[in-house]
Amino acid sequence: MQKLWLGIFWKVFSCGCFAAINVLVRYLSGGSPLNLQQPLPVYVIMFWQNLIGMLLIFLWIYRSTPNISLKIPRNIAFMHWARITSAALGIALWYLSLRYIPVTEVVALSFVAPIITTICAVIILKETFNLQRKLAVSLSILGGFLIARPDQTLLNAESYNWYMLLPLLAAFVFSLDKILTRRLLVLQESPKNLAFYLLAFSAPLCLLPHLHYGWIAPQLHHLPWLLVLGILGALAHYTFNKAYELADVTFLLPFGAAKIILCASFSYMAFYEIPKTFDMWFGILVLTASTMILGMKPEFFRRGKAANATIN
Repeated sequence: MQKLWLGIFWKVFSCGCFAAINVLVRYLSGGSPLNLQQPLPVYVIMFWQNLIGMLLIFLWIYRSTPNISLKIPRNIAFMHWARITSAALGIALWYLSLRYIPVTEVVALSFVAPIITTICAVIILKETFNLQRKLAVSLSILGGFLIARPDQTLLNAESYNWYMLLPLLAAFVFSLDKILTRRLLVLQESPKNLAFYLLAFSAPLCLLPHLHYGWIAPQLHHLPWLLVLGILGALAHYTFNKAYELADVTFLLPFGAAKIILCASFSYMAFYEIPKTFDMWFGILVLTASTMILGMKPEFFRRGKAANATIN
């Protein structure tokens, strides 16, 4: 139980770091209501955040364990590359969505991620798809419908906004990242090493858009925010890995609800952005309920099923 509680603590801590990152990225990319002189493109923000975070993790690793090896084992190299690619792609999609959509709506839409993670676990890890997970998937579809309201979009083509797909795509990619992270941690990979690999290989990938669009240097007033982003990024990835080292993916999924609460709080404090419609609030409530169902003990559903069988 002590390991599980520590896993919950690190999960919530990582949610807080990611929530603060969401707010800062929306501000630096020019998507917030606040006025910012010369907003930065998403790939520029990603590059500096990853570079600073990588340096911090590197110094931490060699200060605590100077003789540690950062070489990726050959037998699981493909799994590492798949994780790094999925995480980098997910972050890019996520940051693009923050550029065009309010933080609370982005996080709310991404709340299908626990359900997608469950489905991926069934396909990749061959887990059973029981009544508990079927109920959670059904509620997630309802919650996603209430938030995105596709019926209103179809009736009014002028209001169509394809940016709403970005958080959903990011959620799918992040789900794969979670499963690969958990598997690597079970294989005794270090949370510090996993954080370093991700940041070290993501930073060069962010240089590729510079080759097409040209080099864009941050201004002096950007630097403090980029430094904070780097620190938060290093903390977020390390605590995320630490949480999944201590507890199973399915167990920690419901506690991701902390992200939307913290994002809504930070977004309101920074931009006064809160969900404005009843559909949005109710959709968030339904999606939160779906994640909580995933965290309930399976015995509860087995007892209910047994009771129904007895009555019949």
